[in-house]
Amino acid sequence: MNKKIFFDKDFEVFFGSKDPMELAKNLDGKLYRDYANRKTKQFFFKGTSYFLKYHGPVGWKELLKNLIQIKIPVVGAEREWKALLKLQSIKVNCPEPIAFMSKGWNPANKESFLVTKDLEGTISLEDFFKNKMDRDISVSQKRDLLKNVALICRAIHMNGLNHRDLYLCHFHIEKDTNSTYKDIALIDLHRAQIRKKVPLRWSTKDIGGLLHSIIQFGISEADCYRFLEVYFDSSLRELLIKNKNFIRRARSRAYSMYMKPICEEIDITDNKMLSDSSGYVKEIGKDYRWIGSKALVSSSVLELLQDLDGAIKNGKVIKQEQGHHIVSLDMDGKRIFIKRYQVKSAWHLVRKIFSQSRALNSWIAIHWLRAVNISTVEPILIYEKLNSFTSLDAYLITSEIKGEILSDVCKENMKDALIVARIHSLFKRLKWIGFNHGDAKTSNFFLDKDNLIVFDLDTSRRRTSSFMIEKKINKDKDRLIKSVEDNLGLHTALSKRLFD
Repeated sequence: MNKKIFFDKDFEVFFGSKDPMELAKNLDGKLYRDYANRKTKQFFFKGTSYFLKYHGPVGWKELLKNLIQIKIPVVGAEREWKALLKLQSIKVNCPEPIAFMSKGWNPANKESFLVTKDLEGTISLEDFFKNKMDRDISVSQKRDLLKNVALICRAIHMNGLNHRDLYLCHFHIEKDTNSTYKDIALIDLHRAQIRKKVPLRWSTKDIGGLLHSIIQFGISEADCYRFLEVYFDSSLRELLIKNKNFIRRARSRAYSMYMKPICEEIDITDNKMLSDSSGYVKEIGKDYRWIGSKALVSSSVLELLQDLDGAIKNGKVIKQEQGHHIVSLDMDGKRIFIKRYQVKSAWHLVRKIFSQSRALNSWIAIHWLRAVNISTVEPILIYEKLNSFTSLDAYLITSEIKGEILSDVCKENMKDALIVARIHSLFKRLKWIGFNHGDAKTSNFFLDKDNLIVFDLDTSRRRTSSFMIEKKINKDKDRLIKSVEDNLGLHTALSKRLFD
């Protein structure tokens, strides 16, 4: 079954050979993408730039794999063609659709292509931020840009279309930095779905994906809420009351996507070695393994690893208990901390077979917290001793923490308002990523000027259940409030702010 649509008579003549599909497959042009069965080429016709997207047969293997995974396979260009027509009908700027053809009825062997006009003079939002072009526009322009992106997202979701690849790279804006950014275009809709109403599952995936793609460029919390106010056409108060679930789901997806490659890269339990371009360095031996930051693992640190227990004996003791031992050392003109997590008993060793080390808990939590701008210790390296079944003693090496321990600051009754504000912000951000501290008390925080620094994350962990994270964070709050009982004013203020 063949289907042809040409909105331009010249293109009907251009593709009017006996087999337009063969012409599309072999068309000369600049190849932009060659992925599996899809090719995207730029070509010129009568002095104008166009893009052709060819979709070849997906094959039964790929089709069945998608169906087994309960995914809707992309089997042609028709989905994008219909999505472009939909965008035009709802006045959302997009590449102008020019021609479409589909050949065959068997979904595994179907071929198709579409032609669109080039969005000349534009740049993707991802490249806009990567090239730091946002520094050349005013605050007013930035807010217009954010508002107009939000209006596009609102328009497509309100009209039953979800993108499924809604990232910064798929929004195109004018290169001119004097622009008001009213003509933002949405591209790459080959996975888009159209229905009467977009389900919550898919709208949160779209917005979560968009947020994920901008995290690396330092979007502020205020900008996120400005975006959502426009997207929901509501005030901030209404937004936080009526759309809590949406915000939680979208944010959780965003940070999960953002942290996935980072967590894979810092995974000490994965025997796969790192690429040369990685920001980390790893070594795996017969009875040990370690991974650390390439920028911070100096020759002096590598020398330490030859005898970590000896280094601990020579260090200044900060804390020594049955389960762990903390010392500080001066090295390369800086001070570092080494924390050894010891196997406490035979039962503890058995339990460790089924759980990761507390050093690894802390190592992972540190990276997650830093993703949402929670200040914590700077991680240098994690080292684990191994036997045939599990890790034994584990070591976490970090940089020195600046500032004063919070328990001492609380006694001064001088910075109560600041402490309350910082702790409230901490728990809000922990909730964003689904983490609880596990041992929240003032002795596990530092205050450096106005900056709250979190450490001692041995029992911190991420939880997928919203009920469980609420329960665990409330437990953290109770423990922290209890730790300031000697300061009545701070105790009262924290109790009110954290459980308001």
